[in-house]
Amino acid sequence: MYSRIQTNADEGFLKVKETAANKHHKSIISAIRAEVSTWEFEQINSVVGNCGSIIESDFYTKIKKIDVLDGNKDRHFDDLVTQTC
Repeated sequence: MYSRIQTNADEGFLKVKETAANKHHKSIISAIRAEVSTWEFEQINSVVGNCGSIIESDFYTKIKKIDVLDGNKDRHFDDLVTQTC
């Protein structure tokens, strides 16, 4: 099976990477909000590491936000890990 990381240290790393991604995309998000102020949207970042390491709980929390059917979420997780490797 693929590496599935869940430790407090990794959660700290995840926060650092989330902050960096939000900062990186801040200008495009601001532009979208200015143009379509009536829409509701959310930036969803996916953080993956070497050798397919993914914080599994974070992945499943985010994939739920885009309404992936429960029966398909494990396949999507495995596909993401495969592509990362």
